[in-house]
Parts: sequence; C-alpha cells; structure tokens
Amino acid sequence: MNFLKNISFERLKNGLTKTKNNIVNRIQDVLNISSEIDETTYEKIEEILLTSDVGYSATQFVLNNAREKFKQIKNNSTEDFLKITKEQMLLMLLYDMKEENKVSYHNYKISSQSKPYVMMITGVNGTGKTTSIGKLAFHFKQNGYNVLIAAADTFRAAANEQLEIWAKRAEVEIFQQKSGSDPGAVVFEALTHAVKNKIDLVLIDTAGRLHTKSTLMSELKKIENVVEKKLRKKPEDVFLVIDASTGQNAIIQMNEFSKYVNTTGIILTKLDGTAKGGIIFQICHDKKIPVRYISVGEQIDDLQPFDPQSFVEALFTN
Repeated sequence: MNFLKNISFERLKNGLTKTKNNIVNRIQDVLNISSEIDETTYEKIEEILLTSDVGYSATQFVLNNAREKFKQIKNNSTEDFLKITKEQMLLMLLYDMKEENKVSYHNYKISSQSKPYVMMITGVNGTGKTTSIGKLAFHFKQNGYNVLIAAADTFRAAANEQLEIWAKRAEVEIFQQKSGSDPGAVVFEALTHAVKNKIDLVLIDTAGRLHTKSTLMSELKKIENVVEKKLRKKPEDVFLVIDASTGQNAIIQMNEFSKYVNTTGIILTKLDGTAKGGIIFQICHDKKIPVRYISVGEQIDDLQPFDPQSFVEALFTN
C-alpha cells in the first residue's frame, strides 16, 4: 500500500513556512542584491545554511557542487544558481532512494506469515513521541490495517494516559498494564494478544528516555530482545522521534540511540513550529538514516510520509 498518496502538498508547504523563510527566502534575498555570483555571495549563502542547522558537511556539499555546475552554464543568472541549489538540496535527501528501494520505501506489505509487523518507537521526552504514535496509528488505520498500540512506557502514568487518549482518537486498540510494570513483560503480553487476534501492526511505545541515562537506554535493547524471543524476528522498524526545533542536539540524540538499537528511520516532528527544519539535510547527508515521517501540524492527520521531492518543492515554491 503506497502511503505517498496521503501527502497534502498545501499542508506540507504551510508547515514548512518558517524553514522556507529561514533558508530559501534568505538565499533569494542575497541573490536579489547580487549583480554576480562571487565569493562574497558564496560566503553569505554559506552563513545562511550553517545558521539554519543544515550542518557543515551538508553545506559544503551544496556549495561545492553548485559552484561547479554554475560555472558550466553559459550566460548564467542568479535564477540558474537558485535552481542548482534546489537540485543539490534534493540530492542530499535522496541518498538512500536507490531504484530497488523506491517501491518499498513507503509500501508496507504485511503478509499473514509476517503478522504482526512490529514498529518500535523511541525518543527523548518532549520530542512528540506519544503524539507521533497516535498519528501513526491513525495513519495505518486509515489505510486499512488492524493496529495495536503496546504501552511499554510504564515509568510514567501520565504517558499511558496520554497514549490512551490518542488511541481513542485513532480508533485503535491499546494494550497496557498498571504503572511500574516491567516494560518487557508488557511487550510480551501485547505480542501474545496480537498473534492470537491476528493484528496486522503493533506500535510499541517505549519510555521517553534521556539519552544520557545508560540504564534506561539498555531497556530498549531488552524490549528488542523480547520481540525477537516471542516472534523469532526483530522489530521490522525502530523509529527514533526527533524534535526539529532542537537543532544540533538532534544529532547528539541520534548518535547515542544508535549505540543501543538499530534505528531504521526518523520521525521528524514540530516542523511547523520551527525555523530549524534545515536539520533534515544534516540528518540525511551526515547520518545516513532515512527520514520516514514528518509532522507539520498538531492534528491527528498531520503526520505525513516523507517524500524528498515534495519536501524540496514545498521549500522552493512560492
């Protein structure tokens, strides 16, 4: 089932307004006052990209390639340069979109043999993890899947209460036990329930760990092992929820979580409320972990499958 059809371009464009203003519009302002593209122009654009959390390596990728391609155009103009910049920014987001991956990237085919498909959701408190789980549940429910949420964040009673509210909004089932229960036991029982009731997809909520707490981080590995013991397979996906407004701290979180679990994708949240959406280029270019979903609003249907082409078009479209 191809989820890219669920993308609302207008909603995406509106949600990226602050990032567009911080990156594309500022670059456009520099080009508008430049009679030619010289070293001063490059320096100004470099500063814009760096201060927008695009990152040093990604910034150099854009500027070095743009410089070379711009030289090859006869009678070039500032419009040509902006077009080239757009192309290079898209290339950074397409790093993993090889031909063999394009079909399956957002096409989930859950066979009777692979049920339940397991997604383990991780992230630091405050990143929008619980909200993202609710939105994911709604997203899959709307696309015809039978979804179960496993509430394994048992350290905070408020976390389960919030998750229960989102489960009701998404109209999906939630499996939970009393506060303080062993998270691994909750996951094991939830999976037992999922197998018995032929659930298509299980979303596992994990405790909102501070990435500096090694004992809590180790609990993630334990949950992953419980899945493997019960289903004889690892979770198909381990998503790390990242708050786009945290900027460079997002990279630190990614580095720490990768020490404990094999992150298969990023859910980037709160893009509509920040001008720091440039962090997505650093994530894709430097960390080589695909962004799978982005949140561009607070409504239950504001979580969108990440499509690089649509994302860049939304940034550069007036």
